[in-house]
Amino acid sequence: MLQFLKELPKVELHAHLNGSLGMDSLRDLAERLYGSASEEFSKLCARFIRFDRGSDLDACFEKFAFVHELTSTEEGLRYATELVVRDFARDNVQYVELRTTPKANGNYTRREYLQHVIGAIGEARKTYRDILVKLLPSINRAEPVAVAEETVSLALEFAHSHPDLILGIDFSGNPGKGRFSDFAPILSMAREKGLRLVLHCAEIDNPEEIKEMLDFGMSRCGHGTFLTPTDIAILKSRNVPIECCLTSNVKSGTVPSLEEHHLKRLMDADAPKVICTDDSGVFNTTLTQEFLLAMQTFGLTRDQCVALTLEAVQHSFSSVKEQQDMTTKVKNYIDSLQK
Repeated sequence: MLQFLKELPKVELHAHLNGSLGMDSLRDLAERLYGSASEEFSKLCARFIRFDRGSDLDACFEKFAFVHELTSTEEGLRYATELVVRDFARDNVQYVELRTTPKANGNYTRREYLQHVIGAIGEARKTYRDILVKLLPSINRAEPVAVAEETVSLALEFAHSHPDLILGIDFSGNPGKGRFSDFAPILSMAREKGLRLVLHCAEIDNPEEIKEMLDFGMSRCGHGTFLTPTDIAILKSRNVPIECCLTSNVKSGTVPSLEEHHLKRLMDADAPKVICTDDSGVFNTTLTQEFLLAMQTFGLTRDQCVALTLEAVQHSFSSVKEQQDMTTKVKNYIDSLQK
């Protein structure tokens, strides 16, 4: 079954750039930047993916400082982006939507940050021709609204110059910080100007904000851990999928165990859903592994895994032609197994 899932041409719709560097890629990045990956650096990598019992979301977000340091220069950022594309390509992911919050430091502005990532994706495409990459600039809810306004302005600008690459905006960050209502006006403006919205929603138990987000609307729902049956029914009626990240939710403490993951409730409700990694590096997983966990925990069949993959194709922000091509790849793979 592992081999079947590994070779299945998968679709990843919820992947944060800085959180998706696997252990090997972190070492490769260190060697590029510092000349070698020392034993001390390897120990840092090991701590990066280790989650102690009782870990929570705050502990997860603290881990990102480690990667942000490695990607704080143009060279580090560009190479990290190429390595993330490499990691997904090696897992036979045929399509990935990468999310990243534009950052500014002494080495680059937010505009330059996005330019570096866009350039690196272009370079990666030359090497990894079997994976299609899209980019969703992210709004970090822990930052001021003024930063979000700049992010949306940049997203719109680059969506105009790269219409096949940037198609939406992600709203994410520590759900315990910031208020969604403060960001609603700029998100509304982004939607009016043609960007699709993916919102981290119901990641924590905050009924008031969940209602605000559902009333506001979204193209896809990130996590959806604390959605009620009524909330799920609302999203189902709108054909809005919930992006399920099993390992992420368990390791970050928002779900007690795999057996209690809300993917089961979504399946029982026949609600739109997709399986994703969130941060494959931080959580030491792959999309293949996430599908395997779903099979082992909830008894998913091969046909259901294929159906979930095709569902992800339909909910991606790709073009009609790209969706047709992805569907064909999946069907050709299944046909090859029956010969």
